[in-house]
Amino acid sequence: MEPQEIPQPEIINQVIDQIYRLGAVRAALELQLWEKIAAGEDTSAKLAAAEGWDPAGTKVLLDAIYGLGLLKSVGEKYSLVPESSYYLLPSQPAYQGFMLQNELGWDGYGQLAESIRSCKRPIHYDDTKGSVVGLWISAYSASWAYPERFLAVSEKLWQSLGITARDGLRVLDLACGPAPRSMALARQHPGVQLTWLDWEEVLHTAHKTAAGLGISNQITILPGDLQETDLGSDRFDLAYLGNVTHFFNREENIRLFRRVHNALVKGGKIIVHSAVRREGEGAALDALWLYATTAHGGAHDFAAYHSMLEDAGFTQIIEIDKGPVRALKP
Repeated sequence: MEPQEIPQPEIINQVIDQIYRLGAVRAALELQLWEKIAAGEDTSAKLAAAEGWDPAGTKVLLDAIYGLGLLKSVGEKYSLVPESSYYLLPSQPAYQGFMLQNELGWDGYGQLAESIRSCKRPIHYDDTKGSVVGLWISAYSASWAYPERFLAVSEKLWQSLGITARDGLRVLDLACGPAPRSMALARQHPGVQLTWLDWEEVLHTAHKTAAGLGISNQITILPGDLQETDLGSDRFDLAYLGNVTHFFNREENIRLFRRVHNALVKGGKIIVHSAVRREGEGAALDALWLYATTAHGGAHDFAAYHSMLEDAGFTQIIEIDKGPVRALKP
C-alpha cells in the first residue's frame, strides 16, 4: 500500500489565526483602545504609562490590531483608520463596539456544544425578543447615521421588483429597523404612506432619521411584536419583510404571512427579503449563528418560501435575481 501524503495544516492554522484575532478585538474593546488613541495616548509607552498597563502586553496588542487593519502606524505612533474612526469610537453615531462585544458571545461563551447536546436553544440571547432591542439599535446605527448610503441601494431594489412610488400607495414595513427600503419609496413621492412595525425604541430612533429627511408626516408607527401585533384587514397595497423571516421556522412564517395576507388589499404585494439558504462557508456560519440566537430560526431557500407563501394564500410567487421574493394576494 502506497504511503499517504501528509496534508499541510493550513486550514487548522487559519482557524487558530481567527481565534487570535477575536481575542485581540475583544481585549481592545474592553480596554477602549481606539478611544484612548484618539485622545492622544498614541504610542505604546504613553498608553502603558497613562493607564498602568503592562508595557509588553500593550505593545503586542497594538501590533495585533494594526495587523488587522484597524490601526495605522508611523514609527512609534498609532492612529485610527477611517473604519475605526466611524465605527469604534463610542462618541460616533455609528458606533459598533456594543454589537461586537455582544456578538463575541453569540455561542453562549462556549456553550454551543452543550446546546446541541441538550437540544436547547437559543443559547446566549434570542434575536426575536424585545430584550435585545439595544443590540439591534447598535447594529442599525450606520443606517441611521448615514441614510443616504442605503437609500440609493433601496431605490434600485424597488426598480428590480417593479414597484413604483405613487400617490396613495400604502406600505407596511414589518420589523422595519432603520427602514431605508420604505423611506426610499416615501422620498420618491409625497403621496406614499408608510406604516412601520417594530419595537418602540427602534421606531423612535428610525423616526428621527425620517424627520431629517423631511418625510416624517408620511409615517405611522405601530409599536409591538411582529408575531402578535394586529395588522388589520384590507389596509395596505404593499408589505415588506426585510431580514426577519430567517429568525422563524416554517409554521411561524406561515402564520405571519397569513396575517400579512389579511392586511393587504386584493392585488396587494408582499416582498420577503431575508437570508436565503445558500451553499458556502459564509452561509453555513450564518446558519450556525441563527441556530444559536433563535429558538426555531434558520435560512430558507426559495422553494421553502414558495411553499410557505402559497400555504398563506399568495400566488404569482417569484424570486428576483436570486434575492427578494415577490408574491400577490389574488
